[in-house]
Amino acid sequence: MYRHSRLVGILGCAATLAIVGCAGNSALAPTSGSTMSAQGLATHLPHYMPTRYGAQTPLTSGIVFNYYNGPVLLNPKVYIIFWGYKTYGDPDKVAKLLKEYVKVEGGSLHNNDYIQYYDIVGSKKNYPTNPKKQLGGVWFDQTNSVPANPTDTQVAQESLKGVAKFGYDVNASYVVATPHGHSSQGFGTQWCAYHSSTEQGSNLVSYTNLPYMPDAGTSCGANFTTAPKDESAEDEGVTIVEGHEYGESITDPNPGTGWYNFSAGEIGDACAWQDIANDKFGKKSYTMQPMYSNASESCVQQYQ
Repeated sequence: MYRHSRLVGILGCAATLAIVGCAGNSALAPTSGSTMSAQGLATHLPHYMPTRYGAQTPLTSGIVFNYYNGPVLLNPKVYIIFWGYKTYGDPDKVAKLLKEYVKVEGGSLHNNDYIQYYDIVGSKKNYPTNPKKQLGGVWFDQTNSVPANPTDTQVAQESLKGVAKFGYDVNASYVVATPHGHSSQGFGTQWCAYHSSTEQGSNLVSYTNLPYMPDAGTSCGANFTTAPKDESAEDEGVTIVEGHEYGESITDPNPGTGWYNFSAGEIGDACAWQDIANDKFGKKSYTMQPMYSNASESCVQQYQ
């Protein structure tokens, strides 16, 4: 109830606390405002990850991210909704890779970067944890067909179906993985994924639109570097992009109200498509981008 009450307060301020700007490597500047879709669903403005070839040269050092009074995910979890995967096929075995990656990312030195970014309730700073088990659940939703080009409203609605399936978790990122050949417009040409938030009553729901990354080829990470043994070259974008979105969802789940920089965007944007490496996650290795550390004012693959 404590956390829920805090989120109600944040959403209640949305109409009067809009912060508008333009970030160099991002499709969204801070805003706490929301928009109402034709279907009556309130969704907040998405924050996009640019493609490999569309990203501007980021400011990878010497900057500081500021806090804009919103929540962070303190005990982060990922709930994956594989929307229509069994209907439309999974030729590159993305589902298996994504599940295995999310199972082991928790507790890693890579994800430890996020524990430095806090939120404030009253006068108290609250810091995220980095527990080992962060996969909250997996659901292959075959209950309805997936549009050829799902809109943001349709993706947000699918995330709410995930909430109904798994239950509401204030610390969760609900990842809507759209299937092969069914991606939102702009995927692969303008952006690779995005995260946003919607509302379910008084609850803020953080969700990610994660398209079928191999469909975009090298624009979204395929064949970026020599693939580790735990994933294929065609699938490297899956972990690069989901890692980017998850880190930003933890530190800025309601885009623009958490940690943001007007020049660089969110903490993943400052390091997007730079210094890609195969990181160790326990006994497994996956291709990742670094994330920004305020502590060192630089992009880091590990934080201790």
